[in-house]
Amino acid sequence: MKTNTIRILLSCFFIGLAHTNNAIALESDTDQRVSWSSDGGSTMNIVGESRILEMNTNVIVTQGSLEIRGAKAIFEYQASSNELTKITVHGTPVHYKQQLDQNGAIVNGTSNTLLFYTNDKDETVLELLENASIESPDSTISCSAIIYIAEQDLIKEAVGPCAGALTSTSN
Repeated sequence: MKTNTIRILLSCFFIGLAHTNNAIALESDTDQRVSWSSDGGSTMNIVGESRILEMNTNVIVTQGSLEIRGAKAIFEYQASSNELTKITVHGTPVHYKQQLDQNGAIVNGTSNTLLFYTNDKDETVLELLENASIESPDSTISCSAIIYIAEQDLIKEAVGPCAGALTSTSN
């Protein structure tokens, strides 16, 4: 009975996130180039059809207003086209922040590992793994893992246990 109640509450929470937050990530972010910096060394290898770049020590990844900070990052490129396919950032924790809209609203997240890539719908996906949390102007959630779609400010999936709060917005 308690497990069903928790599932129902979480379902309501996610539906509320989808319907009450009209903010979306800045569309211009996806048009920007992905940039990076680190205080440590880097290595590059070709593994199969992928070019793998590993960076260490205070890594910062940016794309427009999106910023990810961590201890180590692994960039995966398609070797034939040099197209960036995925970035994996590790840290304790990894920090993510992004401006949601022109009004300056910010979303923040943390986790031990963060995957950053574009899905087949051309959406920016952030997978926050291990000790994941997302905080936006009208909601907060902490879970074991969270899959977040930046353009929609949408938590697509969360792995429990989870806890959070949803602030109602008035018109």
